[in-house]
Amino acid sequence: MMKLSFRRGDRRELSTIPVGNRTFFPSFFQVVMQTRKAYTPGWLAILGLFLHSGWCPGQSPEETAKKPLTVQVNQPDGTTQELPVPQTPEAWSQAARSDVEAAYRILHDNHPGMVDPQNPAFAGLLKEARQNALGLVPRVDGPAGYAFCILRFFATLQDGHAGPFPSLPEELERNTNRWPGFLAAWRGDGLLVHHSEETDVPVGSKIISCDGQVVDTLIRGRVFQFQHGLTQPGGWWLRGGDLLLDQGNPFLEPLRSCKIETAEGERRTVNLQWRPIPDSARQLRWDITNGDRQPVGLEWREERWPWIAMPTFQPDQSEVQAYEELIEALEAQRERLLTAPAIVLDLRHNQGGNSQWSVRVAGALWGAGRVERRRNALYATSQTWWRSSAENTAYVESLPDKLKEIGMLEVLPKIQRTVEGMRAALAKGEPFYKGDSEDPDAAGPSLEEARQELESDPPPLQTPVYVIMPPQSASAALDAIDTFKLFSNTRLIGAPSSADSTYMEVRLADLPSGLGKVIVPNKVYVNRPRGNGVYYNPDILHRDLDWSTEAFLKRVQAEVVEKP
Repeated sequence: MMKLSFRRGDRRELSTIPVGNRTFFPSFFQVVMQTRKAYTPGWLAILGLFLHSGWCPGQSPEETAKKPLTVQVNQPDGTTQELPVPQTPEAWSQAARSDVEAAYRILHDNHPGMVDPQNPAFAGLLKEARQNALGLVPRVDGPAGYAFCILRFFATLQDGHAGPFPSLPEELERNTNRWPGFLAAWRGDGLLVHHSEETDVPVGSKIISCDGQVVDTLIRGRVFQFQHGLTQPGGWWLRGGDLLLDQGNPFLEPLRSCKIETAEGERRTVNLQWRPIPDSARQLRWDITNGDRQPVGLEWREERWPWIAMPTFQPDQSEVQAYEELIEALEAQRERLLTAPAIVLDLRHNQGGNSQWSVRVAGALWGAGRVERRRNALYATSQTWWRSSAENTAYVESLPDKLKEIGMLEVLPKIQRTVEGMRAALAKGEPFYKGDSEDPDAAGPSLEEARQELESDPPPLQTPVYVIMPPQSASAALDAIDTFKLFSNTRLIGAPSSADSTYMEVRLADLPSGLGKVIVPNKVYVNRPRGNGVYYNPDILHRDLDWSTEAFLKRVQAEVVEKP
């Protein structure tokens, strides 16, 4: 179980979602937050977690036949049905076709985008996703083909909050990612060698082309056909290096050779020798875009540079305590922070979670009243529209019992109003229950008014604040940046961020075969200040291969004009 803390002294448990032998952390339901202003995290990028974990669908149909497997499929009436796993190439192809059609139907009938007046192009995009996946169905002959066919659908939608993903039995998975002896990293304008065990492929070399095609074209055609992030610079930083990995995709032939240019300007052709990637290199894949992970907390580096590490907003029990201690330390040492040369907020490794941690950290730095007033003004005209389909309504109707089970009784009235509103909209044939639009308190002060100082405010924080932004920043990590950027002394350093859609509150629906699931968003934010697919570009782009704490400290020190 994943533990989230919503406010001081109030910890709750939310269910995680097992996918094969991994666990993913969705936003179980956004309404656990106390106000509509506090956006909660969206679904993590499913595909990125699959591939960066080293997962690869395995076993041929012949291997599977030696030990027949079954899967459990949830039924609409709450029961489960046991189904056999496909045993022949034809059965795998049929399962893929059936699941692609089911995913299309589920999203067509329930996704807010189908009736969203702000997004008239969504219906066409959904059709394109279906066609792209169906185009691979004739070539599916086993679990790997099934998995990447389903992921083709997911990647077309370009939204981590919507689409199907494979959830194969553990027995059908194998850890067989291969590499050519080196890892690559995208750094904004090219693909560089980040780590190498090949003497003729030095670190820092630029990869020009492979098999006669430039890397930009290859990344578009090989990586982003099966992963989302094509339209976001952060997606390239996060996944561009996957070009030089063989992840067992049967629809792609392994690359044979690449042309590189060394740091000294020498060009050479390298023949790629594929072999299993060692465990040491698996961790390096994540370090490429995040560097070393610092524990939650405040540390004074070189005695005068405060470093505030927030590597997660979905803390475990020990990290919850660490956050409480961090906030207490910030409040106790605020006077010292006011005179520091700069403050660093380190979001490396952060993959979202509960946005209230960043709100509380911001309150300890800038003053809780200032943060609250500016956030209220920022989200003053935002609304939440719930897609009132029959299946979505049934899902929301199930939430009160879940809230009672975990003891979150304080939010029951709001959930019940949503349930009643969705039922009424469904009965009337209306596409949405527009709950927040009926809130008489929706309008609020402007940001200019919210910036006015009050006598109760603590001394203003004028110290430069540098936020380290990794490329996977999304959901609650983006919410954190939204909050930090409400103050003019904040600068972003690192890589371009990821982006969220405005479709949130995800649930999971089983696919007919039991071999996959569909992420279904239930609501859409209207007038959210950060629009659909909008990302942050850093004020200071850190193109260096070195993303270590020491490297960023030196970079921040170079940016700061030292105080006498």
